[in-house]
Amino acid sequence: MTEEAIESSEQPAQNEAAQNEAAQNEAAQNEAAQNESPRFISNANKLGYFPPLDGLRGIGIMLVILTHAAFKPFASFASSVDMFFVVSGFLITTLLLEEGRRSGKVDTRRFYYRRALRLLPLLYLVLFLTLLAVLAIHLIFDEKDLLSRTISDVLAGGTYTYHVIHPVHAELVGGGDAPIRPFIQLWSLSVEEHFYLFGVLLILMTIRLKKTKVLIAGLLAAWLLIGIARFTGHVGPNFAWYQRPDALLIGVAIAFLNAHMPSSWSPRVARIMGHVTTAAVVIMVLVVLSGTYLSKLVGLYVPFLVPSGGSLHDGLYWGEFGFTIVSGCVAILVLTLVRCRDHWLVPILSFKPFTEIGIRSYALYLIHVPLGVLLIETVGRKSQSVALLLYLPLLALSTEVAHRWVEKPAMKLKTRLSTPGVSGTAERDSTTPAD
Repeated sequence: MTEEAIESSEQPAQNEAAQNEAAQNEAAQNEAAQNESPRFISNANKLGYFPPLDGLRGIGIMLVILTHAAFKPFASFASSVDMFFVVSGFLITTLLLEEGRRSGKVDTRRFYYRRALRLLPLLYLVLFLTLLAVLAIHLIFDEKDLLSRTISDVLAGGTYTYHVIHPVHAELVGGGDAPIRPFIQLWSLSVEEHFYLFGVLLILMTIRLKKTKVLIAGLLAAWLLIGIARFTGHVGPNFAWYQRPDALLIGVAIAFLNAHMPSSWSPRVARIMGHVTTAAVVIMVLVVLSGTYLSKLVGLYVPFLVPSGGSLHDGLYWGEFGFTIVSGCVAILVLTLVRCRDHWLVPILSFKPFTEIGIRSYALYLIHVPLGVLLIETVGRKSQSVALLLYLPLLALSTEVAHRWVEKPAMKLKTRLSTPGVSGTAERDSTTPAD
């Protein structure tokens, strides 16, 4: 080998060593800056608008719609709520950290005003129009039960108490199927709203007191303990563990981990995390598929629903382990994607149809269940096939109308209230359109 070849072969190793040394120096400088600051300051680069996160939302909302259309065959697709929760916990925390770093404090009043503008206009419009439609159906077909369920759902959804009044997966205790309700999906919005009310205040207090490492340890411990509780057949108070607060917690934890790390990973760490993330995605896909009828083809099906009269202690059920694995894998995925933007999944998740659907995921999330119920109760009385054929075109049309004429004006007003420099992805939409 020539001297030039030897020198050329040594160059990548020298470059990597130099980058590793630079990362170590940066970490030392950041630690010194943290010691001088009265509050915690994030080391992470500004996130900016990051299309793969919208792509994740787009894929997730499609899985949600499929789950609600055919729950038994695709029950484990309900874990897309965990993906939404992880992303939301990460983005909200990142938004707060970036505002705190930029301006020295977080304007909580403005934060909650922005959240209200993002969430409330479309929510209350869909609730109101659905109630009117159901009232008309009741007057024509004498559907008292449907009207009663709708009024209960509207009150619970409109006050963000749905997860308390109608807890998700309550049927797991006595077995059987979940009841059909026009706003059954609103439990996740209620969980998210409580995170905004209480979780955000905890985040701000932690930043002020510089106890972020304690919080990270506590959040990861809580995530693990909730996972163990589910695995051992415990549902938590009022089915709390099946409402997956652990996914939100691990999303917050990885946001703080991201903020503690140097602004960029060394090539070696990036390479290792790239492989770990690929493995996590493969594991997540296999675990999710194990809870669908597709896995029956290879004899690896794990049931999600408990038979009528049974309980979670009768055997192994998908929810006992699936939600925990999915949220852990998504946490690894999100952390790696925002730091390794050349990862092979970035262009896939940035695929424009995925991101466009993701941008509209909140409207899709609110509309898709009540629209299906209304079609079944009207057109479906004469022909369920026609109702099914009409569903997707009407869902696409109503979603686009809602996005253009309700969401966009509200977001423009919200943008006026945003402090310049807030990350595009986090500021534009950190709402969880889930399950």
